Amino acid sequence: MPPTPVDAPVVYRSNRLRIIVLIASLALVLLSFVFWVALPPNLKAEFTLSQAVTLLIILGLFVFGLLVIGSGVVRADAEGLSFRNGLSRHRYPWSRVHHVVLRSGDAWAHVLLIPTDRPLAETADLEHRMLMGIQTGDGAYAMEAVAELNRRAQAHRSPT
Repeated sequence: MPPTPVDAPVVYRSNRLRIIVLIASLALVLLSFVFWVALPPNLKAEFTLSQAVTLLIILGLFVFGLLVIGSGVVRADAEGLSFRNGLSRHRYPWSRVHHVVLRSGDAWAHVLLIPTDRPLAETADLEHRMLMGIQTGDGAYAMEAVAELNRRAQAHRSPT
C-alpha cells in the first residue's frame, strides 16, 4: 500500500481490542439476563424496584467501563497527533513528537514527546504517553501504524 501524504488525516484503532470489548459487553448483558430469568419467582418477588434499578445501573456502569477501555483512538493530521486513552484526550503538535515506539512486550505503543519546560539533553528526558489505540495484539496493523506515525513525525521535523 503506498504511503499516504503526511498532511492527510489517518485514524488508528485497535480492532482486536474493540472485538474483545464488544464480546465481553454482550456476554455480560446476556448472562445477567439469563441469571435473572433463571431466578425462581419467589426470589424475584423479593427485589424492590429500587434494587432492580440499582442492579441495572451497575450493569450499565460495567458495560460503560468496558466500552471506555475499548475506545482508544489515535489520529494524525497536518497539525499534529491526537489520541484518546479511556476518558482522557491529548493533542500534541508535530514539533513535540520525537518518536513513536512499540517495543517487544509492550501492550500498546508509546509516543515520546519533547518536553516544553526544559531543554532536551538526552532521550531519557523525553516524556512518554501511551497510545492505547495501537495495540500489540493487532500485529502487522500496529507495526504499520507506528511506522506511518514515525514517517509523519520525521517529515514534519525535516526542513521543507
